[in-house]
Amino acid sequence: MPHTAHALDTQAQTMVATAASSAPSVLNAQPWSFVTTPALVEVYAEPGSASIPTPSAARDVRLSCGAAVFNIRVALARLGRGARVSVLPDPENPLLVARIEVTGDAPEPDLDALYPWVADRRTNRFPFRDRALPAGVLALLHDAAAREGATLRLLDGEPEYQRILTLIRKATLVEEEPVREDRAARISDGAAPASIPVGNLGPVPRAAGPDVPPVRDLAEGLDLPGRGAAAFEPRPDLAVLETPGDDPAAWTAAGQALQRLLLEATGHGVAASFANQPLEDPDLREDVSSSAAHYGHPQMVLRLGYPRVRPPATPRRPLAEVHRRVEG
Repeated sequence: MPHTAHALDTQAQTMVATAASSAPSVLNAQPWSFVTTPALVEVYAEPGSASIPTPSAARDVRLSCGAAVFNIRVALARLGRGARVSVLPDPENPLLVARIEVTGDAPEPDLDALYPWVADRRTNRFPFRDRALPAGVLALLHDAAAREGATLRLLDGEPEYQRILTLIRKATLVEEEPVREDRAARISDGAAPASIPVGNLGPVPRAAGPDVPPVRDLAEGLDLPGRGAAAFEPRPDLAVLETPGDDPAAWTAAGQALQRLLLEATGHGVAASFANQPLEDPDLREDVSSSAAHYGHPQMVLRLGYPRVRPPATPRRPLAEVHRRVEG
């Protein structure tokens, strides 16, 4: 193909793919692959890498891929490149989640500033400090989601806060055994790629029953040495990420919104974990949105706060396994 000033060389393509593969994904499944050329990047879904088929599995894959799309945009901005994103560009290939064309336009403002947090972001299942997030930080995170067409609904009042807490606890109790077994099979000592290391699980919540905190214990019922138990913050900041639509394009948009707000949060010293249990059950997911504060379709439930512990990075699939570079 003809050389252009904004074309990506081999090193730049590797940088972009590395950023993409650093995105968060449901259960660290990393259900994606990337094809790069000097002129574009394509993101493909790999449903076989995700969890066993559940009502939320297809949504989880697109959300994860959407987060990777956003990281690609950030990496391109760091390289001084513009990006033109087409979501689901080929009706004949539903696994092609997005095509990102590299342009010579000026990068989108503010994206370059997020690049340092791509590798620094962590899902944090450890106790947070007992300190509410300032209104200004919450407003910044709300704005980050809004810039990607989503709404971050902050659960800052009653009875809505307790209502969502109840749904989280109810969903945990009714979770089916095959789902727990699939999740348990993903827990490792940290060496296996696309796994959940024991060191990232966090401690077992010391409270139980109606007082259990809204932090998801991915190893519930498993006796794993070294985890210990701990008291969690009594009232973490909770929020629901919602989108106007509820189809694969909306799920991809939700993933981009999620990653933008997570990178903003990381830059401001704020950590997050997820309490998506009620979103994995169709009936309970409907209950999450059935309130006067309903802005759209719930895609993620976030627990936000200032961390006490910075967990290690989760293992990534080898780049050679997820990235293919072609000439044109």
